[in-house]
Amino acid sequence: MTTRFSNLQFNRTLVLFVLLLVWVLCALSLRFFYLQQISGYQNSINDQISQRVSMSSVMQAELIDKELSSLAANLKQIGVLSVHSPEQVASFAESLKKLNPTIWHLYLADSKGNITFSTKEGYHPPISVRDYFTEHTKNGLPKFYISSPRQSIIQESALYIAVSYPIRNAEEQFIGVVVATLKSDDLTDQLGNITKNKNISAMLTDRSGKLIWSSSLGEGQQKDDVYSLCRDHRYQASKEMGIHRIKLDNNAQCDFQFLEKWEMFSIVAENRVSAEQSIQQYQQEMFHRNIIILMAFTLLLFFLGNQLLKQIESRRLLAILNQRNKAIIDAMPDLLLTMREDGTIIDHEVQDNFPLMIAASKLNGMNLKDLLEPEMVDKKLALMAQTIDTGEPTTMEYPLMVNGEEYYFLERLTALDEKHVLACIIDITSRHEAESKLEWQAFHDGLTGLANRLMFFEFLNKLIHDYRRNTREFTILFIDLNGFKEINDNYGHHAGDEVLKHTAQQLSNILRQTDTVARLGGDEFAILLPETSSGQAKRVINTIAETIQQPIDYNGTSLSVTASIGMAACPHDATSADELLNVADKRMYEIKSSNR
Repeated sequence: MTTRFSNLQFNRTLVLFVLLLVWVLCALSLRFFYLQQISGYQNSINDQISQRVSMSSVMQAELIDKELSSLAANLKQIGVLSVHSPEQVASFAESLKKLNPTIWHLYLADSKGNITFSTKEGYHPPISVRDYFTEHTKNGLPKFYISSPRQSIIQESALYIAVSYPIRNAEEQFIGVVVATLKSDDLTDQLGNITKNKNISAMLTDRSGKLIWSSSLGEGQQKDDVYSLCRDHRYQASKEMGIHRIKLDNNAQCDFQFLEKWEMFSIVAENRVSAEQSIQQYQQEMFHRNIIILMAFTLLLFFLGNQLLKQIESRRLLAILNQRNKAIIDAMPDLLLTMREDGTIIDHEVQDNFPLMIAASKLNGMNLKDLLEPEMVDKKLALMAQTIDTGEPTTMEYPLMVNGEEYYFLERLTALDEKHVLACIIDITSRHEAESKLEWQAFHDGLTGLANRLMFFEFLNKLIHDYRRNTREFTILFIDLNGFKEINDNYGHHAGDEVLKHTAQQLSNILRQTDTVARLGGDEFAILLPETSSGQAKRVINTIAETIQQPIDYNGTSLSVTASIGMAACPHDATSADELLNVADKRMYEIKSSNR
C-alpha cells in the first residue's frame, strides 16, 4: 500500500513535473514568438516609413530642382531683357506670372536698391537693406540667392521667400538685381499633395541648417513664430550628396537630399507618433493574447493550435497597416507600378484623372511590350536592369501618345528586390507646355512671330564664328519703314500692327529658309543673309523694297509704306558684330535722309 502510494505520489509528481515542463516550454515558446512578432511588426513599419520618406525626399528634391531651374532661367532672361530690351520686361513678367502660379511678384531694382519695375501696384520702398540685395553688393555674390522666409509688411499673414539674381552690364559691372517672391502656400501647393499630409512635413534649409521654406509655415503666424521656426528647424546634415537618414529628437523620422547646385537640403519628415501608438497597441494586444493562450495551455495541454490564431490575428493587424499605407499612397500623385524585371505589371495604384492607354482594371498582368513601342520598351527594360544591378534609383522623362493626345511623363524606378522594381510616374504635360511656350516667347516677337533681338544677335554671332573658321561671307540688312508713323497717327495703332504683320509675312515669303528675318523693335527689321555677297544682297534689297511698298487693304483703305535699307557685308565692310551693325545702321540712315 505504501509502495502504491509512493508510486502514485511519484506519478503525480511526474505529471506535475511534465505539466510544469510543458507550461514552461509553452511560456518560453510564447515569449519567443511574441518577441519575433513585435520585432517583425516594428521592422515592417520602420521600413515602410523609411521607404515613403526616402522616395518623397528624392522626388521632392527633383521637383524643387526643376522648379528653381525654371525660375532661375526666367530671372536671367528678365535681367537680359532689362539691359537689351527694357520695353519687353513688363509683358514677359506678366506672361511668366500667369504661366507659373508659384511666383507672387517680380521686381527690378537698380544698383542702389531702388525699385525700377514691379508687377505689384503701389509704393515700393527700397530693398537696399534686404539680404537678397546686400548679398550681391557687399559679398559680390555672382549667382542666385534664396532668402529666409519673411512676412509681407502690408499683408502680415502672407509668408514668402525671395529669389534674386544680379544684373550686370557688358563690362560685368553690377547695375541691379531681379527678384521673384514666392508665397509659402503657393510653393506648398506646387510641390504636391504629400506636403499636406498631417503626418508628413517638408522643408528646405541652406547648408548651415537655416530654414528657407517649410510646409508647416501656415497663414496667421506672427514674425516671432517664423524666427522661432528658423532656430528650431536646424537639422544635423552631412555635406555629402545622396540620401541620409536620421531620427530627430522631436519624434520624427526624416530623409533629406543635398542639392549641390542650390547649396540646400530638401528634407521630408514623417511624425512617428501614430506609428509608435500602433506598435504599442499591437504590443498590448499581443501581450493579452498570449496570457489567454498561456492559461489555455495550462488548462488544456493539447491546445497547441494557438499559433494559427496568432497568425490570423497578425494578418488582420498587418491588413490594417496595409490599408493605412494604401491610403497614404492614394494621396500621392498619379501612378505607381510594381513590375517584374521582364516588364510584367503585378500591381498598381492610379489616380482617377491619370491618362492611361488601357483601363486601369486591365493593367495587372500586362507586359510593357503589349503597351509601348519596341524602342520605348527596350529603354525602360534597360533602366530597370540598371536599377536592379546598381540598387540606385533611375529617372527618365519621355513623351507618349495616349488616346490621340501627346503627354509628357516623369518616371522614377526604385529596386524592391533582385527581380522587382517600383515605378512612380507623374504627368508633367502642363509643365512641359509652359516651358516650351516661355522658351518660344523669349526668342520671338509677340506681334509678328519673327525672331526678336536676342535671337538675331545669337544667329549673328554664329555667322561671325562660322566666317572665322570657314571664311564664309554673309550680309546684314537693316530695314526702317517710311510712313509708318503717319499710319499710326492717322489710323491708330491697330492699323500699324496690321502693317507690321503684313510686312513680316512678306519678308518671310521672299527670303530663303536659311535666311533670318527679325523685328528689332518698333518699325525696324533686320535680316541675315548667309553665304551672300554684297552684289547678291543688292538684288535682294531691290526685291524687298518692291515687295514692302505694295499697299494693303485696311477696312477699305489702302495703306502703304516704303523701306530704307542699309547693308553691311562680312568681310568686305567689317568682321565683328559691332562694326557690322554700325555700318548697316549708318547706311540705312543715310538712305533714309536722302529720300526725305
